[in-house]
Amino acid sequence: MNIPSRNQIILYGSIVILIIVGLSFLWTPILWLFIIVGPATLLALYDMIQRKHTILRNFPFIGHFRFWLESLGPEMHQYFVENNTDGTPFNKNQRSFVYKRSKKSLETHPFGTELDVYKDAYEWAPHSIYAKEVMDEHPRVRIGGPDCKQPYDAALLNISAMSYGSLSANAVRALNKGANIGGFFHDTGEGGISPYHLEGGGDLVWEIGSGYFGCRTRDGNFSEELFKKQATNPVVKMVEIKLSQGAKPGHGGVLPAVKILPRLPISVALNHIPKSSHRLIIKLFQMPKDCFILLKNCVICREANHPDLNYASAAKRNSSRFARR
Repeated sequence: MNIPSRNQIILYGSIVILIIVGLSFLWTPILWLFIIVGPATLLALYDMIQRKHTILRNFPFIGHFRFWLESLGPEMHQYFVENNTDGTPFNKNQRSFVYKRSKKSLETHPFGTELDVYKDAYEWAPHSIYAKEVMDEHPRVRIGGPDCKQPYDAALLNISAMSYGSLSANAVRALNKGANIGGFFHDTGEGGISPYHLEGGGDLVWEIGSGYFGCRTRDGNFSEELFKKQATNPVVKMVEIKLSQGAKPGHGGVLPAVKILPRLPISVALNHIPKSSHRLIIKLFQMPKDCFILLKNCVICREANHPDLNYASAAKRNSSRFARR
């Protein structure tokens, strides 16, 4: 299909306007067509002078249909092209399954014959003739060695790091309540602990990134006092330290002040620009004392008489190690 060019659109539009004006001398009501033609003409004139979209500049007025059809693409693909087993990361079958279970209307769903069981890389759970009895308790992994006085028995599947700022209050409440019911932990993400993380009673892993949200001073450094206040909360079972901003190499996440709300675990309404790595962990052989304070006061490791938590001995060992190299 040939799309009219810019000059052709101008020519055809001018002809239509002249025809309407000419016929108005014979039949005046035809001027009502300018209710449609008038705005279309003004839109086409604007498209020709604007410099933001090349398509609209080359194809005034008609170019808008391209953007309109493009906006319908995802819906058309979802409802008319995509089948029940397509789509990533979750297909329609899986989404429907989650929706029904959330409403307690259906707990099981047959997936079997809807999948191509003969294609390469098809995964399945084979039947075992040596079936084992169902365990009375779910398997756990103990985190914390013999020197740890507060070890934690973690479930095999848990909630990974997602900050409150990227979710919502209700989402955090639901995740934490689910962690409490299921007996697994909920990682806060580097955004820190919000009030909603504490409502469900689920075990928390407090993630601390290079922005130190939740234990940050006004000048952006690590605050030992705020750290102690958060880490001694009984629901905080572990502290996770995010060593660098891997997803943003060379820079670090920017948190604009306008996005900071009173309920966020950030005390100062400034433009927070976390570094790509920790201020406390720059060089292993020059690791500052604050970093060892952070590790020493960790809920799992505090009071553990472990030699690596002794700043003086650790610094001495690291210095001599690099000196030998």
